[in-house]
Order: sequence, then structure tokens, then C-alpha cells
Amino acid sequence: MKHARELGHYRILIEALELGLTPGELEQRHGLLAGFVRESAGGARYANEVVELVHGAEGVFVSFPGLPNAAYAWLGEAAGVFLTPVEAQIWLWEVMERTEAGEGDLVVLYEPGYADDDEKIFMAYTFEGERYQRGWPRTKLPLFLWLAAPDEHLLMLHAPGEGYLAFRLERGAPMLGGAES
Repeated sequence: MKHARELGHYRILIEALELGLTPGELEQRHGLLAGFVRESAGGARYANEVVELVHGAEGVFVSFPGLPNAAYAWLGEAAGVFLTPVEAQIWLWEVMERTEAGEGDLVVLYEPGYADDDEKIFMAYTFEGERYQRGWPRTKLPLFLWLAAPDEHLLMLHAPGEGYLAFRLERGAPMLGGAES
């Protein structure tokens, strides 16, 4: 199996939500490479009100229509699995338990408008050694969740008409170098 490569990171999404990075700033950082990776991932497209995910055998690309150019790309062998609502609820609880135990940083998007309304989002992340939270965890199944754990990324999105699509992706090496992933 080839080693996975990553572009972006949950940190880009957190920066966009917490610091209000403009689309121009995000485009400058990652736009051209993100476009290339999106094309490379190819394959199937799934979208809901808060996220678009493109995936194929060669990778996964996630973008957020409400935050232009805040994106995550993972190149490597990728296989998602569809979950029933009950399986998705179990997945959500496992992710919440891991987050509560400090085993990763989490972004959960429940509804559109999440950038301006803490009722529509839950985030738990560590920045410079301090743990932060925004919003509140809920039992409601989200439109999208992303757990960035030390050894893997867990992604789940609601794919209208098809259920919940989930991915378990091993951590990859950053495409741009540095400690991005």
C-alpha cells in the first residue's frame, strides 16, 4: 500500500471558523493544490448543506461551501462505508468518547450557518497545549463530522438518500511539508 499524502487539515477549518480567514487567504495557501487533488480523487461526489466530498480509489477531497477553499485532501487508497442511522449513531458516540478522552480534535457540523451560530456546531481542539470547545455536543446525527486523532482521521457525512458515508483514514504525510497533518 502506498503511503497516504494529505493537504489541509482540520486546522484549516478551525482557522477559518475561529479566525475568519478570507477566501483569498485560504486560496493563496492551498487553492491550486486543492484543485489538483480534487481532480485526482475523482470518483463519486456526495454533498449536503454543509459539505461536499469527492472520493475514488485514489483519495478523498472534502470542501465546505460555507467556507470557500477550506478543504481537506487525502491521497491514498480510500474506501468509505455506508452506515445505517443506528450505526452512524454508534460511530458518533465512539467519536465523542474519544474526543472527551482527549484522543483527537473534533469538528461536528449539525446545520448550515454553523460559522455564526454555536447551536449548529461542536468543536473540541487543542491549540498551543490548551483545550478549547465551541458549541455543544448533541445526540442528533450531524451533517458532517471529522475527528483528527493522532493516528487517523475519521470522517462521516450524511449523504441524502443514501445514509451516512464514513471513512477511517490513516494519517498521511503533509503535501506541503511542515506539521500540517
